[in-house]
Amino acid sequence: MTKSPAPWIAIGLCLLAAMLEGFDIASMGVAAPKLVPDLGLTAGQAGAAFSASPLGLFFGALMAGPFADRLGRKPVLLASVVVFGLFSLSTAWAWNLDVLLLVRFLCGLGLGGAMPMLLAMSSELAGDKRKALTVGLVTAGLPLGGALVGLLARSDAAQADWRLIFIAGGVAPLVLAVLLFFLLPETKAKSADDVLSGDSLHALFGRERLATTASLWLSFAAIALVLHLFLNWLPILLGQRGVEPRAAAGIMTLFNIGGALGGLFAGWAIDRVGARRPFLGIFLLLMVVLFAMAGLTGASSLALFGFAAGFLIMAGQFGLYGLAPQHYGEKVRGVGVGAAVSAGRLGSVFGPLVAGVLLGSGATSGDVVMSTVPIVAVAGLAALALTVWGKKA
Repeated sequence: MTKSPAPWIAIGLCLLAAMLEGFDIASMGVAAPKLVPDLGLTAGQAGAAFSASPLGLFFGALMAGPFADRLGRKPVLLASVVVFGLFSLSTAWAWNLDVLLLVRFLCGLGLGGAMPMLLAMSSELAGDKRKALTVGLVTAGLPLGGALVGLLARSDAAQADWRLIFIAGGVAPLVLAVLLFFLLPETKAKSADDVLSGDSLHALFGRERLATTASLWLSFAAIALVLHLFLNWLPILLGQRGVEPRAAAGIMTLFNIGGALGGLFAGWAIDRVGARRPFLGIFLLLMVVLFAMAGLTGASSLALFGFAAGFLIMAGQFGLYGLAPQHYGEKVRGVGVGAAVSAGRLGSVFGPLVAGVLLGSGATSGDVVMSTVPIVAVAGLAALALTVWGKKA
């Protein structure tokens, strides 16, 4: 592994990239109260539009790992940032459902390619004793970006025109790409011999690796489903309970701030005591919080429980992000982490669709929240299984 002479500068750039990715991922949710009626979308169409980007995320993450293990992390990250910047910008001029589906899918390709690179690079730049915490710090950028877009959505300008959200979310990554080009070091030397297809397959599906891969993929997919359901539908679900759009954007900001703190907590706790006890507490408490949240109506209580839900959901997801790179050797880390993130992205496709189908069939916002409780239980059991029989690199 090639060490950076100034690793914290590189880690800071990775954090900024993650913030801008989080900004874009949350942008559809905070823009939805204005975007959906403006484009005349039904609940089912809105669910499809919300799922277009996660579908792109799935394919982007799937392709990024093999490319990175052959070409290096930096060029793949650069290309990914440019792509999601351009198509986030394009979202501002989507005039109907078909165009919206296309640009959000293409934006998702870039978003999907960026995250595996950020996970692998931050893990490789960190010291041996701070890997999970460093990955947690970088991935905390995702909800911090979501908090920023929530704050922007509260402004008078964004309340007047939802397109401002996507203009800001498109220009910023293009500026960052210039900084990444000049300042971000490569963390992996290029070598045509680094990855052989047989090595990659064995790293994922070898006799002693299959349980690790299955546990990672299932836990990533289940928690991502829950997270993206809330990222895309929370403002609309709050609106159904009488919360006005500006206040709903504020609660969305609290959800993401809680997520940033949860990611940092998970990284710190896992580095100190291992993953098993933190995961047990996180997933059990999350089920309790969601069960209670399903019956709440007051804006103040929803804000408190929204913060708690964000903290715990992202503590679970980012704890998994911190562990994933440690389960694969350097030569196949891009493939292994990319495949795990792709599984998560596949789960994230279904989260918005599930909510759209439920709401379209007459379910209440409380019913939608309650539907996530058993999915969290699956995520928690798979994460705990990983701590029992998962094989580390």
